[in-house]
Amino acid sequence: MRRLIHQKRKRMLLAGIVLLLVLTGCGGRQPVFDSTSKEEESKEERTLDDENSSEFVYLEQREIDDFNDRRQTYTTYMPKGCEVYDGYGSYTDHGLSYTVRVQNYGDGDIQEQYDTFAYGFEVRMEYSHEPVDDYTDVNTSGILSNGEDRYYILTARGIDYEGVPFQMRYLEYIEMLSTGACINWSLYVYADHADEDTDLIIGELEECFGVNLEQMKAGSEFPEGEPDQDYYEVKEGHNALEGVEGYQYLGVGDLSDYYKESFCKIMLPKARSTNLRTDHAYAYLHGVQITVDVDNFFYGNTLMDNMKEVAEARYESREADENVIRNLEKTSIIPVPGFKDAVLMEMSYEKKGSRIDQYFPKAEIFEYIRMDSENYLAVEIYLSGEDYDASTNAVIRELENAYGIDLSNYYNKEAAEENRDQPEIASALKPLVTVAEMMESDADESREELSDTVLWFNATYAPLTYSNGWDWRLVGGVLPTEEMIKIKQYGLSSSWHVSDRKTALATVTNLKENGHRGIFQKYLDELEELGILELEEKEFKKAFLKSEIEDKDYRYVLAYNMHQAGFDADDMAAWDLCRANQLYADFYICGYMTYEEAMDASLENSLILQQMYASWEEMVEGYMLGYQFWSRDSGTNDDSATEERYHFYEILRESQDGPYMLDWDMKLEKSW
Repeated sequence: MRRLIHQKRKRMLLAGIVLLLVLTGCGGRQPVFDSTSKEEESKEERTLDDENSSEFVYLEQREIDDFNDRRQTYTTYMPKGCEVYDGYGSYTDHGLSYTVRVQNYGDGDIQEQYDTFAYGFEVRMEYSHEPVDDYTDVNTSGILSNGEDRYYILTARGIDYEGVPFQMRYLEYIEMLSTGACINWSLYVYADHADEDTDLIIGELEECFGVNLEQMKAGSEFPEGEPDQDYYEVKEGHNALEGVEGYQYLGVGDLSDYYKESFCKIMLPKARSTNLRTDHAYAYLHGVQITVDVDNFFYGNTLMDNMKEVAEARYESREADENVIRNLEKTSIIPVPGFKDAVLMEMSYEKKGSRIDQYFPKAEIFEYIRMDSENYLAVEIYLSGEDYDASTNAVIRELENAYGIDLSNYYNKEAAEENRDQPEIASALKPLVTVAEMMESDADESREELSDTVLWFNATYAPLTYSNGWDWRLVGGVLPTEEMIKIKQYGLSSSWHVSDRKTALATVTNLKENGHRGIFQKYLDELEELGILELEEKEFKKAFLKSEIEDKDYRYVLAYNMHQAGFDADDMAAWDLCRANQLYADFYICGYMTYEEAMDASLENSLILQQMYASWEEMVEGYMLGYQFWSRDSGTNDDSATEERYHFYEILRESQDGPYMLDWDMKLEKSW
């Protein structure tokens, strides 16, 4: 619970920053303190008395209170007509969007205010290259000092939801107060809506606060390109990327979960924009963006479910953006070779450009990699064809090698054609170190390796283990930690009504002797007694609906369909027997059986499976037949529950070191 509370606090802080970004414009990130101060004017010189304030045509002094402490009220200059209420002010006119609020993080700790501002700047720069904003020609001043105040300017090109290109000029400023709080104000310039007053208002803000805002003016020259992308410098408070042999652009760094309990090494481009914090990494270089986060497995949290949820939400979002995006496609979820447990999904489309009226190829790649029983790496790569250049393919190829994926469909084809006779460094210096190899070397060597016989037991219920995001190489899919024991106990209680040794043994005995085979046979017998089991489908449905069977359970229909297809009760035996092996493992973890008892019972059960079926594929077909009957799934849709469960088996079957590489006919013998 403590872990969940701390994680919640972390998310609340991030949510607060994101809310501020929403209130003040579009997101951002990049260098941190540029200590050069523009025009070292004191607050006294910038604070005008009532007589002098009349010199401003477009600005006026207004009071604003601290929303979190209404006893504190402060005065600052704002555009005339700014609406101020509940500690927040906003103004929209002359192609300008201005917002202001009092910010007070850290109970008056000025350094914490600076740190929060710097973190917000990093987030904003990071968002600027994400698929939603997808800005080009991103330029920033970095964080500048103006006495005790801090500010930055960000310019970029974008495209709105209607497909109309625009120039973004954004300013964020914190005016430090004697209490340690600050007045945070921002200005967003919409150059396409500017008029003759726009630059005059910016000029008065420039004069009032004593800073150079020439770059904000709608009439100023707009900077092209993104300077010094390859310049890498470790930022204060961030982890460093170390160079690695064979890679020109990528470096190796350490990432951990938020509590610094689990660690692994990752690879990331070394770029000006690169940020590597405790549990989050980000880099953007030559049209390639990559983020890596350490996420947690919690109740019901799985690799497959998380990827499906994230990818489907992204797909729906892109699908809705029809004025800008076309030819949207996505792949199925597939395993990643080289990793013990990793899955991959890709989404591609074309997006209208912000510089010229043309569509450019884009791709979003999701790769989730298991770290351990509690954590996994969520790797997301975004490829923006509009920002591709001569170095893009080299960056992509290094990422391919590092993360074991094939991105050849997304190369910069123009650059590849121009440089086809020039070998890339990533292909010239193989073999190269990979993330999979580094994660393998970081693995817990104290974990006992299981015998092939026990691994064979695990393979019988591996699709369920995999769907839960667990490790099929472990008995029950997990290490028997205190947290996992509670999770397993809850699952046995809620799904099986098992709470102790007595109920555990009774449940598994019933499963082996009866299970869903018994229910299937019972339904067939009832239908036969009614004389409708052998009817044609149309006649059967009519007769079934008119029958005396009170509970018109859809399983009756499935039993009829399966019978017509030539299946009998024994054909679904794998469904009951595989789950018996799964239960034996869970009973051991929860302390309802000893390890030896659980393995002895699994051996007896698995020998029966070997006698009944001739291969893994045949066993899985029997398992799926029982699963379909149990879940009342018609199985007529491609995305049905049965198809999804079978897909987990397919993923494991294709894995180079997966459970179904084990010999079905191996001699199962006691090894514990």
